[in-house]
Amino acid sequence: METGWLSEKIRTYREAAQELLFFDCSLWLGAPEGFPLSRELPLEALESEMSAHFITGGLVSHWLGKTLSAQAGNRLLEEQSSLLPEGMYTLWTGLPLYPEDREPLPGIGTAHRSMRGVRIFPNSHNYAAEHWILGGLCDWMTTHNLPLFIWHTEIDLRSLHTLALQFQGLSIVLETQTQKILYHARTLFSLMLDCPNVHIETSNFVGADYLEYAVSEFGAHRLLYGSFLPVNDPFVGIGMILDADISEKDKSLIAGGNLRRMIREVNL
Repeated sequence: METGWLSEKIRTYREAAQELLFFDCSLWLGAPEGFPLSRELPLEALESEMSAHFITGGLVSHWLGKTLSAQAGNRLLEEQSSLLPEGMYTLWTGLPLYPEDREPLPGIGTAHRSMRGVRIFPNSHNYAAEHWILGGLCDWMTTHNLPLFIWHTEIDLRSLHTLALQFQGLSIVLETQTQKILYHARTLFSLMLDCPNVHIETSNFVGADYLEYAVSEFGAHRLLYGSFLPVNDPFVGIGMILDADISEKDKSLIAGGNLRRMIREVNL
């Protein structure tokens, strides 16, 4: 009797996950840094991993963009973009530029046709997330409707608040890696209330009823599904959305609708 109930529950979850058409903003190629028990996700395994977890597409990043150099990670994404599964786009790494760099991106100087966003690592790459440092990059991204991605461990929320207010036309996605969003919630919710251009990636947004609260207070359009594959199990983030006490329309927006809209609005 118990086995039958469990099988029915699993079937219901699978059907619901398939219907939501998950579109992932946090897929990672290369060897993860700081997660010794995590395996590397090679390009040739990406499509099968996505299919196994009901992920239909999204944004792919490369760990070398953080661990070695922005230039190395961006170069690999450019080289591998033609081999990506259908419905996949690339998320590049940005940096403050030297005067001799070709704007707007380090090393490459132009935006590849597969690129749909830029991530920055202020703490790891040793610069402050200030207007006078990032202004050129943020202005260029705003012009092209490119979203800016930042791990919450890479920027303090005070600096993020200042940046969001200075570039109100820039969509900023605060990612919940590599530590869970939990004790930061009161400050984060105040920031979201004051900065409507700030969005939250949900893979580690794990406080009790956080998802429901964010939807009711700020709207489902402010949340994006991310798996952080291969470090995280994508089913954790999927289950959070499936179990949330919100409407099916809101679940669909978080699962992929919001990110698809952001990608459609990019004008490179």
